[in-house]
Amino acid sequence: MTKKKRARLSAEDRRNLIVTKAVELFAQQGFRATRVKDIAEAVGTSDALVFQHFPTKRELYAALLEQLCARKHFTEVEQLLYYAPEYVLEDVLTKLSAWVLERTEAESAWLRLILYAALERDEAAGDLTDEHFRRIIDYVAYEIAEGQSTGRFRTGDSKAHARAFFAGLLGLSVMRTVVRDADFAGDNTQIAAATHVALFLRGLEIPSGGSA
Repeated sequence: MTKKKRARLSAEDRRNLIVTKAVELFAQQGFRATRVKDIAEAVGTSDALVFQHFPTKRELYAALLEQLCARKHFTEVEQLLYYAPEYVLEDVLTKLSAWVLERTEAESAWLRLILYAALERDEAAGDLTDEHFRRIIDYVAYEIAEGQSTGRFRTGDSKAHARAFFAGLLGLSVMRTVVRDADFAGDNTQIAAATHVALFLRGLEIPSGGSA
């Protein structure tokens, strides 16, 4: 009986497959524990062919960032944030938070990658967080600064407040998708997002008749 030949992958398809397998292995084992040999075996090719596509680990990181890039998924939220003629801040932040929670559940690999990179003190941690989170933090900081200028929010470093907002959201994501705590994972995504935002904004707001 004649064996069927496997379809030969194009260079682009093989490159994409290498990145996909690298993401899976890095998310399971961490950056340092994953060897090029492991990636090659997962793809079904040789170390040399992996190096043809990615001569350095940094180039593989760059391709990994591109595949996991938040810009692929941020369009719908961005349209609301930047182009809606008017909106209620709490509603927008809730939509944004729900989006983050949904993305981490749908693509938990990038969250695991960030945690591994941070634990291993790998410089990729900074790249990953910048790529995924920087625009979100900058937007929240802008809205906080606007609220401070109108006297709605307490004074203070708006970026520090925004980082605190995102840190809480990231912690919630970790509990839901990595730790998989039943109490957290069982919460409805929209309700979890709305609760997080409400608590954050109530802490920032200046009570009626009070001062910052």
